[in-house]
Amino acid sequence: MKRFFFLAAFALVASLTQAQTVTVDSEMRPNTDFSRYKSYAWASQVDNKLDPGLYFLNDLVLKKQIRDAVGFAMDGRGYKFMRQNPDLLVNFRVFDKPTTIKGYTNQGSDYFSASEVQSLGDEQDIQVQPGTILVNLVDNKTDQVIWTGLASGLITNNGFDRQQGKIREAVNLIFNRFNYRADSY
Repeated sequence: MKRFFFLAAFALVASLTQAQTVTVDSEMRPNTDFSRYKSYAWASQVDNKLDPGLYFLNDLVLKKQIRDAVGFAMDGRGYKFMRQNPDLLVNFRVFDKPTTIKGYTNQGSDYFSASEVQSLGDEQDIQVQPGTILVNLVDNKTDQVIWTGLASGLITNNGFDRQQGKIREAVNLIFNRFNYRADSY
């Protein structure tokens, strides 16, 4: 019995030491008045079934999990979902291959392609690892990315970690960096 207990304890410790570390970062557009944003809608890419592109993970179940987690985070901060004329468009991507995206030193960023990057400041290359979720909040009137959050490290030996709990945790960690609310709390 003691031997079984020690083997189980050793297996638990080994599994905890192999637990993946989720790294989170965020950027916001300087001089943005977040108090004027009260509503959101999904960007067309989020509503599409599959994402075109070589670096994006095309998994409809995972996409729904992320969309639900991001929606929960937005709703929890008092933002109202509105299909018509929202203040913010919410977009996210899941990277399953390493790539380089364009970003800006201490400013907002975009990640679709070189032709879609908006000039916000000193441009820099950002290395994105496989297992990264990237969330952008876009001002619907100006088409400017006002806030970006990303979580990386969602990778296992079998590829992207699709566990619903891990997805929720990663999105929660991303939105812990978003210190703005649409309501008066």
